[in-house]
Amino acid sequence: MNESYLKGKLITLRPATMQDRRQVFEWLAHSDLTSSMLGPPHFPENPVPTWEEFIDDYYEYFFDGSQPESGRCFIIQLNATPIGQINYNKIYAEERLRFTELDIWLADSRYTNKGYGTDALKTLCHYLHNELACKKFIIAPARQNIGAVKAYQKAGFAETSILLPHFIADYADTVIMIKEIRD
Repeated sequence: MNESYLKGKLITLRPATMQDRRQVFEWLAHSDLTSSMLGPPHFPENPVPTWEEFIDDYYEYFFDGSQPESGRCFIIQLNATPIGQINYNKIYAEERLRFTELDIWLADSRYTNKGYGTDALKTLCHYLHNELACKKFIIAPARQNIGAVKAYQKAGFAETSILLPHFIADYADTVIMIKEIRD
């Protein structure tokens, strides 16, 4: 698998390294966007993780590329400035269809509403389709995270009511969104 930079229209995705792990956690747990994803007052059922909880969820292979079928993180860069992270999780194959769940968060609110997240999603989906033969992509924000839902729609994701295998919702108001790429 090619571990080079992935070029989008607005951003570049750089494979994350172990040196990025702490920063990725900080963006998730301690940015001005954290309250739109985790913890009270909006998400009391989904607390902000501790560092230990984060590393129990985002294993080393997310940052070293050693298990590409299990998941991988990428740093979203605007020019040379890191502005967030995007990742895919374990790739599943069912009935000849390969699929994975994606997750994304930006470093700061100054990077929102500019198309960077949408471009990162399109870029990663294209890469996973070409390199790992994924055809279906799942993303599952909280319905109340309106900005995220809109960004995902712009990236080609649509809400579904289909129950998905291997999927565990993070939020009480989770919206399951799917994007399919057909050959």
